[in-house]
Amino acid sequence: KGAAPWGSDQDDTVWVPYTTGLVRIFGSNYLTGITIKVEDVSQIEETETGISELLLARHRTDDFSVRNTASFLAMATETQNTLTILLGAVAAISLLVGGIGVMNIMLVSVVERTREIGIRMATGARRRDILLQFNTEASVVCTIGGIVGVILGYTTGIILSFVGVNIAFTPGPTVLAFACAVGTGLLFGYLPARKAAHLDPVVALSSE
Repeated sequence: KGAAPWGSDQDDTVWVPYTTGLVRIFGSNYLTGITIKVEDVSQIEETETGISELLLARHRTDDFSVRNTASFLAMATETQNTLTILLGAVAAISLLVGGIGVMNIMLVSVVERTREIGIRMATGARRRDILLQFNTEASVVCTIGGIVGVILGYTTGIILSFVGVNIAFTPGPTVLAFACAVGTGLLFGYLPARKAAHLDPVVALSSE
């Protein structure tokens, strides 16, 4: 059956009659919890109310709690949404910091290669050629980073699977993460590329 939604492995579970479990295994004469399945989902709330009334009549005090799967599902959904927002914020900050780093590197590259840019312009290169060159370089840097990140992610997942941690690999998030890396290169590489494309060839050739 594999892992259950709450993280336990159903393949490692053994079911025994409750009477046998109480006497032979746990040495107890009472249950700490029971699970009830309803035939009609629409009767969950009605069944929950009936169980509460029955237990209250038997115990004569409110020393129990009744929870249904709907509440668990709502709680799990809320937790998942919170984690999604948190991880999204962390990813956005990481992309921003990485993009700024790429932009700074490319700006330094433009300054160091000013004379090279001037020679290219003097020999017939157009502004869009220079723009394409530096944008491509920034994209290649981020593409390599994306590939390394994907490889590290899958490698980490495989290693964790050997120690009993169940990791699900899905292509959608992987493609999205790689696309974000390439998009970061295109976005943050545009400003240095534009600066290089708008250099004055005369000034660029006279630089050392």
